[in-house]
Amino acid sequence: MRTFLRASTVVLLASFAECASLLHAPRVPSLALRQNLRGGFSLVNPTNTKETFLLEDSRRVCVFEDDKAISAAVVETVKSVGKAAIDKKGAFSICVPGGSIVKALSALEKDALDFSKVHVFFCNERIGEYKCYKGAMESFIERCGIPQSQVHKVPEGDAVEVAKAYEQLVTSQPESVISKNSAGMPCMDLTLIGSGEDGHCASIHPNSAEVKATGLNKVYLPISSDSKQAITVSIDMINSSKHVIISAAGPKRKDMVATALRVDAHDWSCPCSFIKGVDTTWLVDTESIAGFHK
Repeated sequence: MRTFLRASTVVLLASFAECASLLHAPRVPSLALRQNLRGGFSLVNPTNTKETFLLEDSRRVCVFEDDKAISAAVVETVKSVGKAAIDKKGAFSICVPGGSIVKALSALEKDALDFSKVHVFFCNERIGEYKCYKGAMESFIERCGIPQSQVHKVPEGDAVEVAKAYEQLVTSQPESVISKNSAGMPCMDLTLIGSGEDGHCASIHPNSAEVKATGLNKVYLPISSDSKQAITVSIDMINSSKHVIISAAGPKRKDMVATALRVDAHDWSCPCSFIKGVDTTWLVDTESIAGFHK
């Protein structure tokens, strides 16, 4: 009887532990939901890939020769998603970060889209420096003639108040620009995300309060410290986008990519692993994918 009771106690404790783990696990769109919403079809189909494959959780991985080929795929994706959005609803909303993924848009032709119908938002921004805004203006906004009223710059001020104001700006857009899902989260047509060697994305860093906000249905998050005032899009907001592109090139990202692409990866130390929107595509090169085994 004692043996039976001890065994029963172990089983119950294990069950409680599992339940506690599930309760605290961050929420991402379920596999069934993602497959259903995508319908097995995506507008993200770069033509210059060396290899394309689907993970068990429906994320797509496109492998390219190098970072130049990834940049070409980013431009191709913006064109295809943008044209489809404008044809369907008369507007195209795109959310951009800083860095190489937005620099790739310097190759976007002036006649690639009806840029009078493009609305630009920002994934993250350091208040006062505005590197993301300046990078986007230089790369494609000014050259392509996007109306300044449709370039939604992050405002000045305290990070907490700025995050609230920018969230209000995003959530108050007309349905033709940014629709909402059943949870009330705004759905960008396309979100572009770069990645860091440490697994960070936008300004969501490993083991930070921002990554641990995943599953709380936050839209934008403030980052406030003595050294900086900034805001960042949340993982939930990224995952609410209709299409998500995340790029990762070079050998220094090999270990991060291998971790992030694991189907069971939900690790605070790798924020990129939580990006699992309804149509999420990783753009990697032969060096960054080298550590991942299908």
